[in-house]
Amino acid sequence: MNIQQQQKNNIPAISLNTQYWLFIKSKTNLLLLSIFFIAGIYSLYQGFAFKRKQVNAIASFQHEKIKKFNDLLKGFDADTTNKLGKEAFAEVSSPFKSNRNIVLPTFKPPVSTAIFAIGQADLFPYYYTLKVESFFMQIFKQGEIANPLRSLSGHFDAAFWIIYLLPLLLILLCFSTLSAELGNGNWRLINSQGITVKKWLNSKFLFVGCCVEIMIGLIFIAALLLNYFYFNQYPTLNDFLFLLGVNIYLIFWLCLIYMINAFGKNTSANAMYCGIGWVVICVLIPVLISMAIEKSIPIDNTNISRMSRRPQGAKFEDSSFGTKIIRELGVAYPINKNATISENSPGFRLAVYLAFHKLLDDANTAAVKNYFSKIEARQQITNISSILNPAASMDGIFTSLANNDARASHDYFWQTKHFHSRLNDIYYPALFFEKQLAKSDYAKINTFKYQPIYNSVTLFYSYIILLLMSWLLLFISNKKTNKLN
Repeated sequence: MNIQQQQKNNIPAISLNTQYWLFIKSKTNLLLLSIFFIAGIYSLYQGFAFKRKQVNAIASFQHEKIKKFNDLLKGFDADTTNKLGKEAFAEVSSPFKSNRNIVLPTFKPPVSTAIFAIGQADLFPYYYTLKVESFFMQIFKQGEIANPLRSLSGHFDAAFWIIYLLPLLLILLCFSTLSAELGNGNWRLINSQGITVKKWLNSKFLFVGCCVEIMIGLIFIAALLLNYFYFNQYPTLNDFLFLLGVNIYLIFWLCLIYMINAFGKNTSANAMYCGIGWVVICVLIPVLISMAIEKSIPIDNTNISRMSRRPQGAKFEDSSFGTKIIRELGVAYPINKNATISENSPGFRLAVYLAFHKLLDDANTAAVKNYFSKIEARQQITNISSILNPAASMDGIFTSLANNDARASHDYFWQTKHFHSRLNDIYYPALFFEKQLAKSDYAKINTFKYQPIYNSVTLFYSYIILLLMSWLLLFISNKKTNKLN
């Protein structure tokens, strides 16, 4: 009994060893693994190149704008006994003149996980040029208005390689694990060694899973090294949550292909079912869900596009209209209630222009929030539809972890608006009370710093759903393989 038990315990090792030799014996398998690994390295390079482009662009943009701003501040120390000195001092201290000179940078630097998933970072701006004037008008001129959120990935980054290409590799390596041996007559010899259907399938899928896991691990380590040595970024929790999601998604596909094999069909039938499964999960379902979302959550960007236009008309030349606007601003913002600027002041028209746009921005804020909330709701539905939509769901989760989704960009947008409001709080009192700007006023303008905001609820929901689906597929497979044995 002990000898029989020992032989039984050795069977999985013998089977796994057999899978190894069968795998390396086939040049096709080695070629497939090499091609897909090279594709993975290239996908990582794409993410690295895009991230490097962002980092370099932000650094250049930040340096240029801050240098100009610091040059402007030198006007406070200019020699006002000569013409050039007087002009430099006026450019920085006069609210009327400094308006065109105050141009500040805001930017959304890529996080460490951004190297894996480009997401929608190419559609949403990651830096803005910010002036005192109307926030919505200047911002919507700088970036996308109508943003077609994707349910399908549009970039050949690491997320695309994992979500759409790795399942193809698993299919090519595993779809005929049992049927090929049954078809060529080798199964009788294999089975005569005491290797059951379940153990044969387990050993093959375990071996292939380990091979793919090694590829993923190498690319993950390479990404962490690139982040550390090139971007000076340490690994973060989101990097490992990304890796966790990759493994859960890998388990799901292994279980799905395992179940197809467990039903014991011929090789051509298995290939057809696996191919249909990939098309349905990675292409068809995401497209159908995207269409349904567009119908259920329609987005009209007409009103938003109007905000990027500069309102004009004869009313701006009417002093009574201007006085009325400044008075309305005082009601909305009591700090400006007792404004002393008069119709004869050189800054009166500018004050009317800025007051009008500030009130207009306030009136449009609800519409902008509603517009953004609809865009985020579309992506949220895509992400939580993981039962029907695991591929696009994981794509959305990975993009969220990389801080390159709609929500992250909208958070950046509102943080920029808050920064703009603080700039107005400094500038408006000087303009409306006809005071000069001082160094102390400019000292209140702090450097913009973006704060990433993450939402992990959807992430864990999707991970748990995928694990439950994988368990269900494996449960069905075990029932079937027990009958085959």
